[in-house]
Amino acid sequence: MLPKQFDELQVHAGWCLATETERNIRRHACTIEELRAFADAVLPRVPQIVAYLDRQPLDAMPDVDKPLFHMLLSLAEIAPAVESYHQPAVIDGYDSRRFAAQEDFVLRPAI
Repeated sequence: MLPKQFDELQVHAGWCLATETERNIRRHACTIEELRAFADAVLPRVPQIVAYLDRQPLDAMPDVDKPLFHMLLSLAEIAPAVESYHQPAVIDGYDSRRFAAQEDFVLRPAI
């Protein structure tokens, strides 16, 4: 599923989730220990992952590279939980599963 040079991350392939909704559901289904294990494995490889994905424009990304990109998005999804909340959910916050993400929204700069 992942490019050969990222084989050691294959154990975390369950985080190759294409939508914000899937990533959010997965975050809430995990323990903080599971989130930390994922972050500890992927975070040191972020520079290499970004360099690998930056080989072509985002809108020209080959399908074979998308799981790695989705894994990086999952890291961004869980980072606040690991770094700030120290639990999967927002402290004293609304349950984020109550809010439906607009999955087809694309942020682009105005030209």
